[in-house]
Amino acid sequence: MSKRVKTWIVFAVIAAFVLSYYPSLQPQAAFKENLIKAQNGQTYQISGFNKIREANQLIVYTPEFGDSTLNNQWGIEIIVKNGVVTEVRDAGSGLADAEIPADGYVLSGHGEARTWLLANVKLGERTEILYDVISEPRKESTTAFNKLNPQAPFEFPGGRGADELIVYTKNYGYETTGTNQYGAEVIVRNGIVVEMSGSNSPIPDDGFVLSGHGKGKDWLLKYTQVGAKVTFNEENKTVTAVIDASAYINAAELILNKAKASLASAKEQFLDIPEADAEAKIAEAEEVIEEARRAFADENWESTMELSEQAALLSKEAYFYSVESKKVDARGVWHRPVEKNREEIIKTLDRLEAANYNLLFLETYFHGYTIYPSTKAEQNPQFKGWDPLDVFVEEAKKRGIEVHAWVHTFFVGHESLNPPGPVLEKHPEWAAVDRQGDLPSKKEVGYYWLNPAHPEARDFLSTVFNEMTDEYEVEGLHLDYIRYPVSQPYDVGFSYDDYTRGEFKKEAGVDPLEITPASDPENWEKWNKWRERQITTFVERIRGEMNGKDKQVDLSTAVFPEVSDAIDAKFQNWVEWVNAGQLDFITPMVYSVDTNYVERTSREFIERMTYPVLSYIGLAPFVGFDDELLVSQADAISNTGAAGQVQFAYHTLQDQHFHALALGPQRTSAIVPHRNPVQSATVALEELSRKMSEIYVAKKGLDPQLSKIIEVQLKQARAKLETSKKEQALKHIDQAEKLLSTVKMHADPNVKTQIEKQLDDARRYLAQ
Repeated sequence: MSKRVKTWIVFAVIAAFVLSYYPSLQPQAAFKENLIKAQNGQTYQISGFNKIREANQLIVYTPEFGDSTLNNQWGIEIIVKNGVVTEVRDAGSGLADAEIPADGYVLSGHGEARTWLLANVKLGERTEILYDVISEPRKESTTAFNKLNPQAPFEFPGGRGADELIVYTKNYGYETTGTNQYGAEVIVRNGIVVEMSGSNSPIPDDGFVLSGHGKGKDWLLKYTQVGAKVTFNEENKTVTAVIDASAYINAAELILNKAKASLASAKEQFLDIPEADAEAKIAEAEEVIEEARRAFADENWESTMELSEQAALLSKEAYFYSVESKKVDARGVWHRPVEKNREEIIKTLDRLEAANYNLLFLETYFHGYTIYPSTKAEQNPQFKGWDPLDVFVEEAKKRGIEVHAWVHTFFVGHESLNPPGPVLEKHPEWAAVDRQGDLPSKKEVGYYWLNPAHPEARDFLSTVFNEMTDEYEVEGLHLDYIRYPVSQPYDVGFSYDDYTRGEFKKEAGVDPLEITPASDPENWEKWNKWRERQITTFVERIRGEMNGKDKQVDLSTAVFPEVSDAIDAKFQNWVEWVNAGQLDFITPMVYSVDTNYVERTSREFIERMTYPVLSYIGLAPFVGFDDELLVSQADAISNTGAAGQVQFAYHTLQDQHFHALALGPQRTSAIVPHRNPVQSATVALEELSRKMSEIYVAKKGLDPQLSKIIEVQLKQARAKLETSKKEQALKHIDQAEKLLSTVKMHADPNVKTQIEKQLDDARRYLAQ
C-alpha cells in the first residue's frame, strides 16, 4: 500500500469519527432507483454516489470524488475497471480506502451491503450500474413505532432511546422534539414529508414528526423522502410510508413553494437580489410541474419523475437567486492537497475562483509531515520532488484567493500511517500519554499526540510554523488540533507522562496521576486549569511570533463551538484567547445538517465574546449536504453576526455545490473582512449608499430626503476612513443610525433593519 493511500486512510478515520457526532441525512428511499447489477443477475440498491459511507449503505465512488474513497476498515471496497472487478478489499484483509480508478469506480459497502457484495460480486466478473430504474410503480413499507409523545422524565433527549422510532404530535407538550443529533427526523404535514431534519425538529400543528435512532433512523432513510406520503396508526402503533411518482411532484412543489416564500421574504426585506431571474425560474418551474401532473394522469411514471426533477432544479435556482450576496464576506474552504502537479493545482483554484471563493485553508502540516521541502520537518512522501505550497501560493495570488497555512498542532500521527509518525519516532519523549501510559487515544481511536506542555515539542512546532510563514507568502496561519486529546471521562484523559506529572507537582504539590475528580476535587480543578494553560500559552506564543514578523501574518484557529465540549473535554479555552485579543479571526466548527442548530449555535458562539473578533463559521458539506442545504446554511449565518463561512472540505464539494453558491451567497466577488478593516468598512458603507438609492428609495421603502440626510453621514465616514481616522468615522456611523431612528420621515421597518445591520458590519470591521 502506498504512503499516499495510507495518508488518506487517516483522513477517512477522522471523517468517520466526526460523522459519529454529525450524522448525515441522505435518504436511500426512491421510487426510481440506481442499482448495481452483478454478473449473476442479482441487483442491489445504491445508497448514493461520492459521499461518506454510513451503516448498511452501498456507495459508488467515481473519479470526481478524488483519489480514494476515504472510508475506514469496517466494510468492503471493490474496484471496478471498464466494468470488470479487478480487486476486492474486505475488512478481514486490510484497510479499505481504495484508490478510485480513472477508468472505473469503487463499490463500497457496509453491513447488509457488504454481505450482498461478498455473496454476489466476484473477482474477474462484470458489474453494471443501472441508473433510474423503475422496478415497481409504488413502494410501501410499514413498521412499528416505539412511542407516541414520550413523557418526562426522559432517560434520553426527547425520550428517544437506542434503535427507537418515535412519533411526536402537537399533543407532545413541547414545540420541538428535544432530540439530539444522533438520529434522523422527518417532518410530516398533511400526510406529506415536507422536510428531513437532523434533530430537535419543530412539531407542526397540521402533522407530526417521526424521529429515529439506529434501526429507526435506518428505516426513515430507506423508506421515506421529501414528498413521500407518511401516516401512523395509533391503535396498532405502526407507521406507513408510500413513495410513488406523485412523491416527486410533491417534492418539486415543496421546493417551488420554498423558492416563492424566500423570494417574497427577500422582497419584503428589500434584499439586493436578481428578482427578475428568480421570477423567471419560478414561472418556468410552474409550467414544468403542470406537465408533470399531466404525465402522472397519463400514468407515464418515468416522464412524471423526469419533469418533476427538472422543476425541482429550476425551483432550487430560483431559491438561490433569492439569497443576498455580500461584497465583504469570507468564503473559505479547507483543503488537503492531493494535486500531483501545477496543472492540477490550477484546476482546483480555477474552480474556487469561478465560485468567488477568497480564502483557502491549505493543509500544510499534518501527521508530522510538511507538504513542502522543509529543513525542520520531514516532507510528506507523496510530494517528494516538488513544492505544492509554492505553486498554491503563486497561483492563488493571481486569483485573489488568500492562502492560510492550515496546520495540525498537537495531533501528529495515526496508527494506520507509520505509527507513531515521523515526529514521535524521533522524539518518543515528546508524546502525550493517558493515565495508563498509552500513546494512542482511546476516545479518538488511533490518534497520536504531542504533549502540549513539553518545551521541546512546543519549540519544534514553533520552528515549523515560523519556517512556513517566513519562507512562503502565506497570508495566515490556521491552528487546528490546538487542544489536548479528548479527556473525558477522566480515566482516558491526557497527559500523564513523567515530565508533565513532575511539572504539575512542582506547582500543586500533588501527582495528577494520584487524584480523581471525586477524590480531590480542588486539585483536580487545578489540574484541569493547568492543562488549559498549556494550550493558551502556546497560542500566546505563536501570536507573539506572528506579530514579530516584517509582514502581516494573520492567526486563526479552528475550534469546537460548545464551551462545555471545547474546555471541559479538550482544555481548548477559545473564549480566553478571543477576549485577550490573540486571534485575527476564529472558525468554530459548527457541523450539523440542522440549519436551525447551525444558526443558533453560531449566534451563541459570537455572543460569548467580549473582545471584537471576526467569526467565520465552519460548515460541514462533507456529511452529505445537497446544494440547497449548503446555501441555506451559508445564508442563515449571515443573520448571526458572523463575517463569513468556511466549508469542510474541498474534496466533498461537487459541481452542484459550486453552481449553487455562484448563483446564491457567492454570486458576487467579495473581499475578506480581516485583511484591511478600513477597506472592508469603506466597501460596506459604499454598498449601503448604493442600496439606499437603487433599492430602498426606488422601492419606496425609504424617504428620499431621509436617504440624503443619512448619506451625508456615510460620505463623511468614508472621508475619515480615507485618512484612517477610524474613531471619527465611527461617530458618523453612529450619527447615521441615530438619524434613522429619530428623523420623522418614512422608513420601512425592514429597511431600518437592513441599514442597521450594514452599519453594524462596518463597526465590526473597524473594531479589528
